[in-house]
Amino acid sequence: MDGGQGGRRGRSRQDGHDRTFGSLVFNGLRLTVKPGKPSKPAKRAPKKSAAPPSLAAELEKSRQFEMTAYIEQMDGLYRTHLEQNGLLFDITARLTDQFQRVTAKSILEDSRVIKIYRYCVAPSISQMKFGQFFEVASTEPFEAEKLTGGAKLEQLKRLAPRIADFVNAHLDRTRFAWLNTRLTKDELALALRYARSWTCSLIADQNAQTSYRTWRKTAQENRIEQALIQIGYLKSGYRGDVTSKSDINVGSYSKERRVKGRTIQKADLVVHQRNGKRLILIEAKAIGVELDAYKRVKECCDKAGDWKSNPRLGSPLVAAVVAGFLTETNVRTLQAAGVHVIWEHDLGKISEIVG
Repeated sequence: MDGGQGGRRGRSRQDGHDRTFGSLVFNGLRLTVKPGKPSKPAKRAPKKSAAPPSLAAELEKSRQFEMTAYIEQMDGLYRTHLEQNGLLFDITARLTDQFQRVTAKSILEDSRVIKIYRYCVAPSISQMKFGQFFEVASTEPFEAEKLTGGAKLEQLKRLAPRIADFVNAHLDRTRFAWLNTRLTKDELALALRYARSWTCSLIADQNAQTSYRTWRKTAQENRIEQALIQIGYLKSGYRGDVTSKSDINVGSYSKERRVKGRTIQKADLVVHQRNGKRLILIEAKAIGVELDAYKRVKECCDKAGDWKSNPRLGSPLVAAVVAGFLTETNVRTLQAAGVHVIWEHDLGKISEIVG
């Protein structure tokens, strides 16, 4: 070797094998180099499957899912009700000479104005409370659509004079400033716009909240239905109460069915597994406020215990499709009652339950 380095190579026989070795001098030191055993390829660690999301992570996703649904829908619902109630306000103003005098005739000409009247008094009054003042369960049947005939209109004819007297006596005169003070034409136009906006905003807010709850339940049930259709389930034509497993055909589902346990309680969806093994009773629970979660979870657990008491249902599997503001305790309570929890934000996993 060059550069003052010496070396030698030789061969050694050991255990019947030839082994080559060598030596070299480096900085005055002789180093002997012996071959090692052939290296083996490193073993690859087995791939770990992704860990399932923690319960805390699922709860957070569920909250975000519900918040997004609320924000996306409420603005549109509010604006829709604002427009509709603005139309009714204008009709009411025309029929009453800008609320100068509420008459029975104005009520009978368009029964929907009762809704405006309920919010023109201070404080505003709910349909059921207002109805009770006049010995009816609610004023909703009069407000829902403009009445043109029939038993409801005949009933309203008897009530209209009393309703008119009540509204005249309790009208919010602070809001309708022109009733107490003479205003110029421009001032009156401004006061009318102010009263209209105030009144219609009050109504639209309440109506939008109610509409959202209705929409949310319908939307959740429809999403579950679509998930069932996508994996091959067919809608059942059965319309009666479910009292035994065989009432719903194998591979079919039905919505909003009453199911017989110790009592009869409604299930949001009833599914008969395609393999024919079990009936699956599904509850849809979208929880917008955490304080409501306890009640909703308890309802689901009570239904599960009730349904499982009926041997003719063949040990049904009860599942809850949940979304919104639940806690870990709520989820554990459902599971302890034998209720399978399916997250609406991960609805594809419903196939793991229904098969």
